[in-house]
Amino acid sequence: MKKIRNICSLILCLFLVNACDLELQQDPNNLSPESANADFLLNSIEWGLNEYFFEITDYTMEVTRLVAMEPRSGTYETAYQPQDFDDMWEQAYVGILSDANNLIPLAEEKSLFIHSGIARTIQAYTLVTLVDFFGDVPLSTALNSEDFTPKVDDGASVYAAAEALLDQAIADFGKESLGTPANDLFYGGDAGKWINLANSLKMKLALTTRLLNPAESKTKIDEIINSSKVISDAAGDWEFPFSTNTTTVPDSRHPYFSDNYGGAADYMANYFMDLLLRDKNNPDPRTRYYFYRQTLDISSDVNELPCIVESKPGHYGSDMIFCNAGDGYWGRDNGDQDGIPPDNQLRTVFGLYPVGGKFDADDGTLASFSDGLQGAGIHPLMQSSWVKFMMAEAALTLGTAGDPATLLQEAVEESLDKVINFGPGAVNADFAATTDDISAYVTEVLDRYTAAVTDDERLNVIVTEFYISLFGNGVEAYNAYRRTGKPEGMQLHLSNQPGSFIRSFAYPNNSINRNANISSKGTVAVPVFWDTNPPGFVQ
Repeated sequence: MKKIRNICSLILCLFLVNACDLELQQDPNNLSPESANADFLLNSIEWGLNEYFFEITDYTMEVTRLVAMEPRSGTYETAYQPQDFDDMWEQAYVGILSDANNLIPLAEEKSLFIHSGIARTIQAYTLVTLVDFFGDVPLSTALNSEDFTPKVDDGASVYAAAEALLDQAIADFGKESLGTPANDLFYGGDAGKWINLANSLKMKLALTTRLLNPAESKTKIDEIINSSKVISDAAGDWEFPFSTNTTTVPDSRHPYFSDNYGGAADYMANYFMDLLLRDKNNPDPRTRYYFYRQTLDISSDVNELPCIVESKPGHYGSDMIFCNAGDGYWGRDNGDQDGIPPDNQLRTVFGLYPVGGKFDADDGTLASFSDGLQGAGIHPLMQSSWVKFMMAEAALTLGTAGDPATLLQEAVEESLDKVINFGPGAVNADFAATTDDISAYVTEVLDRYTAAVTDDERLNVIVTEFYISLFGNGVEAYNAYRRTGKPEGMQLHLSNQPGSFIRSFAYPNNSINRNANISSKGTVAVPVFWDTNPPGFVQ
């Protein structure tokens, strides 16, 4: 329902664009070059990226157990339907990529090189995530206004085109621009921060494809590290900011806040909550920031929690979480097909970070719209801690510059610092993470890394901590899981015959029905071009 609601709000805003608040949330998709100006087009691209990211991260957080894969079906093959992705596809092609194509020549003509650099950066990110999600996608003829049936290009060529766009963007940011964007929602027109982001995205591409050509990936990553121009601290994090504004259509609050406060629409994942609660000697310091419990007790009423009278699946090991994480952490298991009971005021919901909800101080009360930051959260797209995690993985697996253990420590510390200092005014000091909590956590992580006897075990430590830091961003978790098979021991699908894990998603319904050059892949087991791991590598 949340996606349908957002689409309807978007359509309404297009009809009433003059009445909408365009200060933060200009949403003028499908602008013609004749009617557009550079600032208006840029705002459309940036807002479009926010909408697109919400769609793609929602699905990828589900399949990687960052949140629960809500009741759908007993197999991965039928968990999602092609029509589920129609809106995302349209946002990418009709919105972001098309608007960027219109903005770039307009900006170059007026020497607005920051505008064109931003457009190219976002265009590159969109293309890469389309490949990561679907596999081969249209590009070479996709933005030709006279070609209504573009063919798909192989994912490798789309990645190469995206990398070229990032190089062009970096060149744009280095030129003397005659003006800065009137309202750059991400970095306020700061060319240096955009350069650091573009390089960080290039590192992401090189790491993602490391299974194909390790030597090439090593060379590229070392060059980027040597440039020292990557996101290096939280001030450079790439994130879309939300506010508490409810007068716009759609409103300016984080969509997960809007959907879950006043009655939850989503389920947290039992696996992810259990990981934070019990993987270490003490609960993860981020737990109370990530999750808010609407009750401190787990119900004994089968009508509210059907799984309490169900047996743990035989294919679950003795240490695999089932049914609930305890202490009021009320979620769902992976692939649970039970119907929806009257539990929306009992489920654990998103907390303070990253959605701008409520910090958990053992309140155990209904989450309301007046709680916490009232929806003034963020969409986290790329963070300094993630860059350090990528560098740690590359140093371990490719031999790139830097010590993996040192980079791991820096990454974990930066992630903890980011979360714990998010909305400090909304934190109850009596329950806040302490310096001792943080120190103990980091020490335990490093002890695990030191105790590991193989590189595979060391990689599991790195990627597990990366995964924990990714709450709010399923895109990077989905890539890391298919690339590395980590974290190990993820909760299995509740069905003992769920079929092949989703190595790529089905093409959207509209793209197949309206374009003879796009055919159904037939199975979600088809890997994307950079995923050279064997069948059954991930479950």
